[in-house]
Amino acid sequence: MRVLYLHYGPQSGVTAAITRSLAGAGAEVVDANPAEGFLYQLRPGCRIPNVRPAVVRAVAEAMRTHGRSWKPYYFHTTFAFDHLSARAGEAVRRARADAVLQAGVLFSPGLAPEAPYHLYLDHTRAIAERYPPLEGLPPPVPYAPEWRAREEAVYRGAAGIFTMSEAVRASLLADYRVSPARVHVVGAGPNVEPGPRDLGLAREPLVLFVGRNFVPKGGPELLEAFREVRRAHPSARLALVTGRAPAVLPEGVTDHGLLGKEALARLYATAAVFALPTLREAFGLSFLEAMAFELPVVASRIEAIPEIVADGETGLLVPPRDPAALAAALDALLADPPRARAMGAAGRARAAARFGWTRAAARMLDVLRPAPALATGRGA
Repeated sequence: MRVLYLHYGPQSGVTAAITRSLAGAGAEVVDANPAEGFLYQLRPGCRIPNVRPAVVRAVAEAMRTHGRSWKPYYFHTTFAFDHLSARAGEAVRRARADAVLQAGVLFSPGLAPEAPYHLYLDHTRAIAERYPPLEGLPPPVPYAPEWRAREEAVYRGAAGIFTMSEAVRASLLADYRVSPARVHVVGAGPNVEPGPRDLGLAREPLVLFVGRNFVPKGGPELLEAFREVRRAHPSARLALVTGRAPAVLPEGVTDHGLLGKEALARLYATAAVFALPTLREAFGLSFLEAMAFELPVVASRIEAIPEIVADGETGLLVPPRDPAALAAALDALLADPPRARAMGAAGRARAAARFGWTRAAARMLDVLRPAPALATGRGA
């Protein structure tokens, strides 16, 4: 079976993981990124602007639509949606695949999709529109009827929709009136997993934070909470694995920057607690990574996180932007290593039973393979 995977970049490792897992399950996988070459920079992180005519138009539309917040919502204009949809349609025609699987709904698989398609989602725009305004973060993406019409058309036109979480499934049913029969919760998996020597190592009084974007992931709140934790646990340390931590950090805090998988695995293997008090979170692959390494998790009670972390069983959930509650949760686990270890073991068992890329890919193929209509759409 030949599967075309349409995506919009690495997506925190999801693209590589899902294409690898589909291939491992026996599918022939080709991928295409309609957004390639469409960024407002020549390359991610590069300061040289991309001056292609379509990009210049997209920047102008983003500025007109989103004002000073245009960069985080660059793709969220009807111009960008339609431009990328046209490019996606060209990719579908070139691939001549038996099945089309698309990540997200930043575009449609064609201005007028010519072949049946399935979607894989970690979020919906309706969820993002309901975010409360938070200081230090971009404002919630505004409701736009023209965008909603396009997004809803893609959902309602899909042969099936795979979601990472029940939270996204609920949004599809309530916000977009998608038929429940066409929505399948398949989960996701970790991108860093323990090797044979990574489990059973001595745990240090170390709290581990892993989040590329420091502020949205609740980094400032964690620093504030950690100051309180150090009063009760003077030997406790905090390791930050992030893209941009503050220049001045409290005593006991180390900024590791962004790490490769091997170095990150060493921290997962020797830490005592994983803490990610995120403020906005589509899913949270790092929670699955921590659980795979038998770490108890302290996290925010938002979106899909309660589906991943069982409060009181595999970790502790706290309200977002509540440093006092966060400090109390960290103190409780650092003060009771046997309880922390028991939660870590339960977390590893939960992650193995409910999540994983191999499991997600197998569930997708169970839906994709029996659909004879996919073959008839080939080359259309």
